[in-house]
Amino acid sequence: MAKELDHSLEQKLLHTLFFLFGFGIMAWVPRFPEVKAHLGLQNGAFGSLMSTGSIGAFFGLLTVGHIIHRFGALKVTLVSIFILFASLGTVVHVQSSFLFLIFNLIFGFGITSVHVCLNSQGFHFLERSKINLITSTAGYWSAGALTTAIFSGFLVNRVGLILHIDFLCVVLTISMFALVIRLRSVLLQSNSDSDHDYSIKEIFTGFRIDWPVSLGMACAVYLEFAIGDWGTIFTKDRLGINAGLSAAPYIVFTAMMIFGRLIIHRLLAQAPLHLWVKRATLLAGTGFGTCIIVATHLPASLKWWSFALFVLGFGIAGLGSSFVGPSFFAAANRRSSQPSAVVVGQFGVVNNVLMFGIKWIVAWTIQFTDSIALAMMIPTAMILATVFFTDSLKPDSKAKV
Repeated sequence: MAKELDHSLEQKLLHTLFFLFGFGIMAWVPRFPEVKAHLGLQNGAFGSLMSTGSIGAFFGLLTVGHIIHRFGALKVTLVSIFILFASLGTVVHVQSSFLFLIFNLIFGFGITSVHVCLNSQGFHFLERSKINLITSTAGYWSAGALTTAIFSGFLVNRVGLILHIDFLCVVLTISMFALVIRLRSVLLQSNSDSDHDYSIKEIFTGFRIDWPVSLGMACAVYLEFAIGDWGTIFTKDRLGINAGLSAAPYIVFTAMMIFGRLIIHRLLAQAPLHLWVKRATLLAGTGFGTCIIVATHLPASLKWWSFALFVLGFGIAGLGSSFVGPSFFAAANRRSSQPSAVVVGQFGVVNNVLMFGIKWIVAWTIQFTDSIALAMMIPTAMILATVFFTDSLKPDSKAKV
């Protein structure tokens, strides 16, 4: 066994992994209009196909935490990274809706597999060092997402979608492999000799749902999913601006999300976390909803005023929702007695089942009403509803399971 890394270096390596993870999986988001056109689909069908990634995610979240607990994180993390980028590299090649469905399922599995591996290591780091990286790693993930959004937006109409994604997948696979191998001395070890082997039967019989945290998380994070799925299509279709510029609201959203995640720890001396979450969700919901409603009712002659309001609304949404999701995520681990890898998976299963249903509702609301703006009121209402679950973030709260 190699000598264990010091906490400072381990923290830097984890932050880099999260940055590359965000950079990789969000690279194709600004190019969704090209993906949709490549498949020849309308908004409803495209949104439904995209939501099938949640099915693959479900199986990843249900099983990967138990696999890590049984076999250790090194091999599981390396395999997960390979599955993630192999499927992403393949999915942009296909023109058949059926093949897109298959590889999108695998891509969803890969995303959640890497998610479970990296976040389990984040909780493992917290247990050993007493340093909470959950919000800061989310910030670095968002920084990767922002960087790739800018980069991808620049490449639109300059570099083909397939060449862009293929090259990216190869580089990121090699880079993340190298970082994981560097971390091997501090990665979660197997627990096959413990009293909890987590058989297939126990995956289901040992499943626990912490409803206040799970519902709070789902309400909080869907705004980010909705903007990621529909943000660029929304601004492009509504205003008729070029694909590169249509990514600007999403870029502003992500930048404000990074800012919020990296400064929240400085605000905790002034008020407890659950109060900041309550204030932030009210800001995100009212600010985003108001800007979208006003922007979509302006006449076509004021196109750039509408665009400015879109950018402002997305920025408010990013700031207000920034640290809310990671706060519920950390609460789920604190309130559970199970291993962190298992908690990450089980918590994600509930969240992804909820997200799958909501994504279908939003996609077909858009299809039947031909209004992305109307559908965006669904995540607006959800993030406002998050205030009803903030008590689960109090340090003395306990899960009722």
